[in-house]
Amino acid sequence: MKALVINGHIKWPQIAEGNLNRIIFEKSKDVFNQNGYEILETVIDNGYEISQEIEKWVNADVILFHFPINWFGMPAKTKDYIDKVLMSGYGKIYAGDGRNSGGNYGTGGLLKSKGIIVNTWNAPEETFGNSGQLLENHSMEEFTRPFTATLQFVGVRPLPTFAFYDVFKNPNIEQELVSFEEHLKNHI
Repeated sequence: MKALVINGHIKWPQIAEGNLNRIIFEKSKDVFNQNGYEILETVIDNGYEISQEIEKWVNADVILFHFPINWFGMPAKTKDYIDKVLMSGYGKIYAGDGRNSGGNYGTGGLLKSKGIIVNTWNAPEETFGNSGQLLENHSMEEFTRPFTATLQFVGVRPLPTFAFYDVFKNPNIEQELVSFEEHLKNHI
């Protein structure tokens, strides 16, 4: 079994150095190692070869993709990685949108793996689904749906998303890391 662990954090000096995402990256690899997985890894900010990334996606049984939410989306460099790797993976990662082979839109994925999205947020958890809050009409899972839909499009079965909340102003990192480890062990 192989696990692809992708660190999508992009360093912003003096604002977001990437320490938490580095810890999540190492914790993820540790959990997969403890469960007998061979680790394939990518740190987007360190650069990558598109052809090697395509092979990692094709060979992974589980893809764990973690990144911070910056301005209500993934960092631009992380989105660039998705665009370049997935678009270049035509014929290996996906074969059209599914309709060209008589299926529904979004059924052209060639991968047969599982995927987990992990996010870090400055927002506190109560921002989601609570009256008077910025995202009162959305759960975190609803908000991150475009990310899990991307996985589904290429044939990856999304597992429940995990979020680290309030990481700048009221972090509870130690407890969230314990919860994350349990979440990961329960779903891989």
